[in-house]
Amino acid sequence: RVKNNLHVVMSLLKSQSYFLEDQSALAAIRNSQHRIQSMSLIHQKLYMSDNLTAIRMPEYVTELVEYLTESFASHRDVQFHLEIEDVEMDVSQAVPLGLILNEAITNCFKYAFPAGKGNIRVKLENTVHDTFRLEITDDGIGMPPDVDIRKLRSLGMKLISGLTEDLEGKLEINSDKGTSIIIQFVYKQILLRVH
Repeated sequence: RVKNNLHVVMSLLKSQSYFLEDQSALAAIRNSQHRIQSMSLIHQKLYMSDNLTAIRMPEYVTELVEYLTESFASHRDVQFHLEIEDVEMDVSQAVPLGLILNEAITNCFKYAFPAGKGNIRVKLENTVHDTFRLEITDDGIGMPPDVDIRKLRSLGMKLISGLTEDLEGKLEINSDKGTSIIIQFVYKQILLRVH
């Protein structure tokens, strides 16, 4: 039911976009569609799985990346390198992680590669004990040297920061030979590792 409702919202947004001529409004609707799709994929995975509370992260991240790649078809020369721990995560963690990935990858497509060519690495790994590290790194142009990363106020960066707080995690952003977003968070103890 949730998945169907999300698709209804996406259809409404698509219908609304036909009546808009303002490019910033159209971009806002497209960004909203991407965010909704990242959540819809999770509910699709739940529907197709015997486990109604956990998401297998390798499959989910791969499908999300494929969706975003299709959405930004003009960036055909952007290559992804995925290193995703074979783990299931509770929906309470998978949803914010999916939205963070959506924001970070969308920013890469929009800003990192003016020539439409580059590499994006997405890594989710178990570092120590129950701590996980999510890293999204590109080899694009990076941020301007005069930008104070701590004071970035775009909606995307606010979402990434707020979602990191939802995960009770720690956020780090670096812009040196590209941009990297690193989030460390504690894995939910109630879940079982996939073998």
